[in-house]
Amino acid sequence: MIKASHDPRLRARIRSSRPLHGLRAGSALVWHDQRLLVIQDDAFSVAWVDPDSGAMERVTLAGGGEALPKAQKPDFEAAFVGPGRAVTILGSGSAETRRYKASLDLDAGRVHVADLGALFDAVEARLGIRPNIEGAVLSGEVLRLFHRGAGAGASAVVNVAKNALEGRGVELFGQVVYDLGFAGGVPLHFTDATAFGGRTLYLAVAEGTPNAIDDGPVVGAAVGFFAGDQARYALLEEPSGEGSCRKVEGITLDPARKTIWAVTDPDDPERPAELCEIGLEGFF
Repeated sequence: MIKASHDPRLRARIRSSRPLHGLRAGSALVWHDQRLLVIQDDAFSVAWVDPDSGAMERVTLAGGGEALPKAQKPDFEAAFVGPGRAVTILGSGSAETRRYKASLDLDAGRVHVADLGALFDAVEARLGIRPNIEGAVLSGEVLRLFHRGAGAGASAVVNVAKNALEGRGVELFGQVVYDLGFAGGVPLHFTDATAFGGRTLYLAVAEGTPNAIDDGPVVGAAVGFFAGDQARYALLEEPSGEGSCRKVEGITLDPARKTIWAVTDPDDPERPAELCEIGLEGFF
């Protein structure tokens, strides 16, 4: 097990935030061509958002793209660019309805949705529990899947051959279990991850829930990164400097401006997701 260290030399503070009216349950983010692709976990639809103007362009992945009840939602929680010129969007795998992959062609705009049950079965066998994949990073031929623990159950990263995304069988390369620390006396667990430079940046949230299905009170959040076999993090702060209790579930990086973007899931169908710009110190 790798134990993450709370590093006082690091700082992560929300600089600004705005509601994404018409979008709820924000769960993942991808940066591409000066726009953000916002994923929501309760619908077969996503939206391109211009972070400067706020202009939004919806993309339907399947059906009518409408918001679905909790028992039917695809629970899309992870997204990344690749393989090739496509964005891959993954369900969490935490229930039978949550084992889909959606691929969005970045050039033609075509969408393909497929069942990835074989991948989630293999990950479940390796973890020994049903997976709750909240983030994914594609690194060469390896797909790193970030399993979100709950309560005392640890978070973990499972490494898989990227061919599993193409239906060529599932080859696992092992897993690493993480103790991500605490916020407000509650364990922090992965909610997303993204690559930056030669490192991996991750989000974690302290939510008072014993499982992957039920929501609970959020008492803190953190931004961290991996360096070799070590992990370091800073607790996320509001613009005022107080600890943030936002349920941040998606993170991505604008590499040109070194701007970190995050999206929230307020766990309330009447409240829109929020897009947050986060300032980091000591991470780069």
